[in-house]
Amino acid sequence: MPRLTRKTFLGLTAAVGAAGAASGAAGPAAGAASPQPKAARRQLIRGADVLSMDPRIGDALATDVLVEGGRIAAIGKGLSVADAEVVDATGMILMPGMVDGHRHVWECIDLGGVVKTQPQRYAGYQEWKMRTIVSMSAEDHYLAGLLGGLLCIDSGVTSVLDYAHGQIDADRAVAAARGLQASGVGGWFAFQMGVSSSYRPGDTVPLSKAEGERIATVTEAHWATAERLQKEVFSDSNAILQLGLAPAAGVGDRVEAVRAEFARARSMGVKMIAAHVHKPPRPLAAGYVGHRDSGITDLHAAGLLGPDYHLSHGNRLTSEELQMLRDTGGMVCATAMGEFPYMTQSFRGPSVHGRARAAGVATGIGQDVSLALPFDYFEHCRAAFWNLYLDEESRKVVEGYRSEDTLDFATALGARAMRLGDVTGTITVGKRADLVLLRTDRPAFSHVGSLADRVLNFAAREDIDSVWVAGVARKRNGKLLGVDLEKLNLQRQAAQARIQRDAATITFT
Repeated sequence: MPRLTRKTFLGLTAAVGAAGAASGAAGPAAGAASPQPKAARRQLIRGADVLSMDPRIGDALATDVLVEGGRIAAIGKGLSVADAEVVDATGMILMPGMVDGHRHVWECIDLGGVVKTQPQRYAGYQEWKMRTIVSMSAEDHYLAGLLGGLLCIDSGVTSVLDYAHGQIDADRAVAAARGLQASGVGGWFAFQMGVSSSYRPGDTVPLSKAEGERIATVTEAHWATAERLQKEVFSDSNAILQLGLAPAAGVGDRVEAVRAEFARARSMGVKMIAAHVHKPPRPLAAGYVGHRDSGITDLHAAGLLGPDYHLSHGNRLTSEELQMLRDTGGMVCATAMGEFPYMTQSFRGPSVHGRARAAGVATGIGQDVSLALPFDYFEHCRAAFWNLYLDEESRKVVEGYRSEDTLDFATALGARAMRLGDVTGTITVGKRADLVLLRTDRPAFSHVGSLADRVLNFAAREDIDSVWVAGVARKRNGKLLGVDLEKLNLQRQAAQARIQRDAATITFT
């Protein structure tokens, strides 16, 4: 199994600087995680128009926000604070850091390898994935995690649920987790159990074998990887990035198989159980998840739902299934931009986030396939709104929306949908200082309307002046701090060329 060499690691960390300096160990696969920069003692963001997303506060114009110890310490006009770094935010909009509830971060290594705007080519996405995951080294996974996390922050996303389903062994999984951790983004590294691809570049393998190994029955080796991740990368329960697990068993599997995996994950103390959920084209036999509707009814009857259960997609969830999720504290994430094509599949259909929110379920949005969709997260926020017009029930929901209701999916409500509602998602005293400061001087950025109107309709990644994650300034004056993004991108392009070359040598029969 390839390990991340010191030479390669130092090459990566040289491009990152403050975002992840070498710790003196042999590298992420052999030593401790890269240390993170500490927050300044006090930072005073002066005179911003504050889009708090906290209904008790609302919009607060020309207002100061004090950050201390990584948290929001005070909000008010004319705050007087000694020994604080002052950030002049006059004329700018300060909003909560955004959250992404479903993103496959590792896929950014092959940016553009397949794209949804070429539907016939994108139809081979699973085959692309089966070729790519066996062609990536641990070094590639570290780079992908690092760069992918930095691209989150660059676009104003301060917390992400990384659905990590591309790592075929422990070394690759640990490297991916350490790369994401070194980027400084918060959220969850949700490791996909059961990935068992045994073939390699140059091999000829039956397609049925490759498909069966893409997510296979979980073995002790998979649990050993999960335990290694927990011990080596995620031992600090107070860190802003935590370990989640995505069990292999789910829709299409026997209920008892799901029960066994859920029980073991929960016995480890893992607080996030992530799942892809799609309604089967036809009902499955009794005893299988998917016998009834999208399988939520089956999980509920087995007593397996709970506040740690997070599903993505779920486009055809019934009203009854949504009630079950609401009553058990379950969470939903729609990837609205990526799910537009689901309208052509009768058993999938339009995104569920509007109906889920109306039913009282904690609901968020996400980018999903990072190789094929834009990294400007404001585009995904807008897609979450327009997607609601794709079916009659959601159209009724959206009639009463304000811009704040759509931004809610990416801030306050989205944070709740990642078990982070008490931590982030609003600008509220006591919450973690995950903040995004937007310039508003671009001619195409409106100066009228509510702050939410202006942000949802007109903001873009290019407007982001500053980003703080847990009080640490990660981006200032439009540039990521301590990061040679150009160098990292050149490294990614070199890795991409090699991975594509190796992947092309695999023959599926």
